[in-house]
Amino acid sequence: MYWQATRILRNLIRYVKALQKDRIHIMNRYRHQLQTSPADAEANRPQMVDHLASSDYQLTAAIRMLDHLSHYKDKILKQIGEYSSS
Repeated sequence: MYWQATRILRNLIRYVKALQKDRIHIMNRYRHQLQTSPADAEANRPQMVDHLASSDYQLTAAIRMLDHLSHYKDKILKQIGEYSSS
């Protein structure tokens, strides 16, 4: 049973990393637009904010899915805490 918690944790970490990479890409793209074309950057700002909010929602939803796996939830959240502190 422990291997299932490890597998879920590994996939959750991959998903979180992918979301973080996407957020960094969006922010870097916006910063670049601010330097090269401020008018376009301001026009695209609502879309960027919406994209970042969507990313936050997806992360929250992924963590909430752990509620369905209550017998793994404590182990996984403990390991996530160890991962984020290192």
